[in-house]
Amino acid sequence: MPSACRPVLAKLATTSRREAGMTEQTSDYLGDYTRVATCATPTEAHLLKGVLEAAGLAPHVADANIVQANSWLTQAVGGVRVLVPAQQVEAAHEAIAEFQAGAYQLPGEESAAPKPYAQSPVPLFSIDRAALLSFILTPVFGAVIHLVNGKRLGQGGSGIGAWLWLALLAAASIAAIVAVQRADPGPFIVFRASMAMCFLTAVWYFVVAYAQSKHIFATFGPKYRRQGLGKPALLVALGLLASGWVISEFM
Repeated sequence: MPSACRPVLAKLATTSRREAGMTEQTSDYLGDYTRVATCATPTEAHLLKGVLEAAGLAPHVADANIVQANSWLTQAVGGVRVLVPAQQVEAAHEAIAEFQAGAYQLPGEESAAPKPYAQSPVPLFSIDRAALLSFILTPVFGAVIHLVNGKRLGQGGSGIGAWLWLALLAAASIAAIVAVQRADPGPFIVFRASMAMCFLTAVWYFVVAYAQSKHIFATFGPKYRRQGLGKPALLVALGLLASGWVISEFM
């Protein structure tokens, strides 16, 4: 065989093997991945993954790295998800039910049943999402949501500290709006002032709001009863836009 033909034949052989592999993978397609469980920690999710693998399934863990590196985003991403192909969903639910019933317990091993999450008596706002919106809607927005959640949780308005933070954030917001208006007036001055206070907003979240986020997640789990922030955020955004226009036009 001429030496010039060998690279060509080798390339054709590699392409054929690759196409054969793709055909084999396509024939094993079991449907899109579907969530079968949501866990509070990556450890719990990988434990369930091992259970499903032992049952002969093909599970996948999603968002574990995000939650592991940034635990304060756990609620925002909805916890750590355990996924399986669509055709394995029913078998996965059966395997998880058996695991929770103690079917995988070793002989002589004593294990308590997992403590069920409490049921939230009233819907709660996601304080993590409120904090993210506060980077645009002023940190006062998140502080008010924090106080509302505290009242619904029976924490008496979250204590005097939360009220002091609200007063501090309100004063800082007013000062920032005045400074931005003097430098470059316009209808979006409140939003620009909010972004200028991003460091203060982050400090407020980690010092005050993060504790409430952890409490909600630990008590009610990742699927607690939520009240949407869409309508309040929209109303506040429209109010801030109107306020910015009034300040710019008449002050």
